[in-house]
Amino acid sequence: MAVTEQQRHRLLAWFEEHMGPDLGGTMMDLLPPADASALATKADLGVLRSEIAELRAEIKEDLLQMQRTFGTWLFASQAAVIAVVGVLVAVLAAVT
Repeated sequence: MAVTEQQRHRLLAWFEEHMGPDLGGTMMDLLPPADASALATKADLGVLRSEIAELRAEIKEDLLQMQRTFGTWLFASQAAVIAVVGVLVAVLAAVT
């Protein structure tokens, strides 16, 4: 049976009368919305779970790619430093 908005307001009024405005409002906040279609179903959660799994796989692949790129740049930069040092050593050796 669907609960109407009018029934919800009557319930809120009862809670406020018997429990006070603070507790009455809290009680109503704990109840599901009048529009039950706003609630997630098990099927919704299953779809969400599979989407999260796909995102995790994509993130993992992106991180692996970033690690490979970082490793390549690190190796290349170190090779460039070694080459420059080698050239400087050769130039200094030729000068002296």
